[in-house]
Amino acid sequence: MIRGLRSRAPAARRLVSTYNAAPRFTTLSNGTTVVTEQNPHATSAAVGVYFGAGSRAENPYNNGVGALGLAILGLGLKDGVLLSLYATKELNGVIGQSTNENAAAAAKTVASLVSSYAEVIEKSDFAAAKDAQIAKIDALENTPSSMVLEHLNATAFQGHSLGLPTLGTYNSVSDLEHSDATRFLESALVAHNTVISASGNVDHDAIVDAVESSLKLAPGYKAAAPAAPFLGSEVRLRDDTIPKAYISIAAQGEGINSPAYHVAQVAAAIFGSFDHNAAIAKFTSPKLASIVQDYHIVDKYTHFSTSYSDTGLWGFNAEISNLYNIDDFVHFTLKEWNRLTVSITDAEVARGKNAAKVALLGALNSPVAVSSEIASKVLLNGFRASVEQDLASIDAITTSDVKAWASAALWDKDIAIAGTGSIEGLLDYNRARNDMAMMRF
Repeated sequence: MIRGLRSRAPAARRLVSTYNAAPRFTTLSNGTTVVTEQNPHATSAAVGVYFGAGSRAENPYNNGVGALGLAILGLGLKDGVLLSLYATKELNGVIGQSTNENAAAAAKTVASLVSSYAEVIEKSDFAAAKDAQIAKIDALENTPSSMVLEHLNATAFQGHSLGLPTLGTYNSVSDLEHSDATRFLESALVAHNTVISASGNVDHDAIVDAVESSLKLAPGYKAAAPAAPFLGSEVRLRDDTIPKAYISIAAQGEGINSPAYHVAQVAAAIFGSFDHNAAIAKFTSPKLASIVQDYHIVDKYTHFSTSYSDTGLWGFNAEISNLYNIDDFVHFTLKEWNRLTVSITDAEVARGKNAAKVALLGALNSPVAVSSEIASKVLLNGFRASVEQDLASIDAITTSDVKAWASAALWDKDIAIAGTGSIEGLLDYNRARNDMAMMRF
């Protein structure tokens, strides 16, 4: 009996994303899209109003206004609905979490709140909201591992709004006024630039009826954003009072709409992540982990493939306490990148595909995560493939696909470098740039 129970236990531990039904779409009379994905086993529901904006729709003078405006709208508890904020480089949103039974009421609450944004902002304690956002900015700047990624984005897309920080800067947020937030939301919160996304054990028709009567948005489309060119460059903020070096290096990655989107995800998963202090450090599979752990060259690293609507960043960020080995780590890592083009093996690609699928499913671990992922794909890509389609796309990737992608996207390509902390050992840009190719094939 015990053996039988144990053998059946793994089958019960399914990820929330694998229970979900196919998403249902409805376009409201004003042009707003409503998308729901039902999960009959979900214990709660999430309904969000998302719109294309983020820091990419800002400028250096009003940077942070999107996150600030949404923070005023979407924080706290209202009518039994827990409100939260969603802010990225290209999206903003207000999310309401509730019980499944209250999902339609939550949709009505969130829709009504967003529709009355001007009144809510005018009555808010704007100064307190700015202070709270500045505190978040300070916390980010005091977290080197997070700050270096913002710097990487800024140098890679410098001169473009995509390089602006999501939360803004101290100077830009300090100068914001009520009218700035109202004007920003007025231009971004328009019908064809907005998606209502819901996940949980929800009734699609009930959600549609609730928002149809409550959501009042002006007609309009998202303003066209100019392309964000990638610039090979570097930014360094040396601070020897920080005992470690925090560095990040990336090449231009793939946009969400790219046919090679999943190939880039698999390529990043081939190298994965490593933490020298983890109990499983010696059992980490990638060859790069084997190279660095014997001599404690790096404390931890993570490879990533970050995708925006039309471009992206593909690279790593690392934390290094052995300051005399910074150059060694950069060299060995970029030489491993070379292997993606010339000698990556079938076994490594198979492991990377499995890791990419686990990461995909693991990220969809709650109704809020599913709701946000649906909205981001619909707004940035125009549609949202099902989880099954994404898994099938990953399964179809071959070693030749990875090599072809690496040859086109990584081999002898410019890189962006960001570093902070004790980075004296992070040598000249051209030294790293030369490691993006080999003199031999």
